[in-house]
Amino acid sequence: MGDITIERHGRGVVRLLMAQKATRNALGEDLRGQLIQALEPLLTKGGARVVILASGLKDFSVGGDLKKMDDLPDVKAGRQRIRAAHPLAQMLLATDIPLIAEITGHAVGAGAGLALICDTIVMAETASIGFPFARVGLAPDFAIGHTLPQRMGLARARQALLYARSYRGVEALDVGIADDVVAVDKLTLTVMERAEELAALPSLALGLTKRMLAHAQDPAAVLDFEAAAQPLCFASPDFAEGLAAFREKRKPKFDPDIN
Repeated sequence: MGDITIERHGRGVVRLLMAQKATRNALGEDLRGQLIQALEPLLTKGGARVVILASGLKDFSVGGDLKKMDDLPDVKAGRQRIRAAHPLAQMLLATDIPLIAEITGHAVGAGAGLALICDTIVMAETASIGFPFARVGLAPDFAIGHTLPQRMGLARARQALLYARSYRGVEALDVGIADDVVAVDKLTLTVMERAEELAALPSLALGLTKRMLAHAQDPAAVLDFEAAAQPLCFASPDFAEGLAAFREKRKPKFDPDIN
């Protein structure tokens, strides 16, 4: 599929590799369109239990394509351009399916934003994630103003964005951006282990948990949501299986496989 390769693994784990060499996976109109085309059936039609976003190149993504921004001094054109990037971000933010970012090389600007939307971020020790917007006279985009404070807290996010910081490997782990940092030769293996762990859990419960966490800053909304969500779990085959497995002292078997 153009610059996108889709790998299907057992139990509904799907690994999606971006490889647009000419732009180093810059999230321009073309690559965004390919990502939407590849992701839509996976995220909305039961095509996957876990989706991994990865790169087939040295870098994860270098962000926006600065070579194609000559018309942006026109405010109307600039507004249209930034709105055009929103459908991909909105699709990823709205999905109930767990997302994992597998980061090699640089994840910069909107490329960092793509990674930050994911539920789990696994980085190579040599990889870096950065927010250089202010250095080129821009404000953050691709939902970073929402996702980065959730990752590292508002105070640290303020420093990261105002000072256009980048974080490499273990430093990204220390400030709360990355969830795992491993040697390059163990990156994909670690990502697959995380994906298989998620794929073995009940998809209904994981999806409802993701929706609940979207209201994390509003305790009243969380209580309202759990009052609606938990009864759905109580009535699900997954809970029946989990309860039976607990009582029988065995490992539960949730959900049918997706091949």
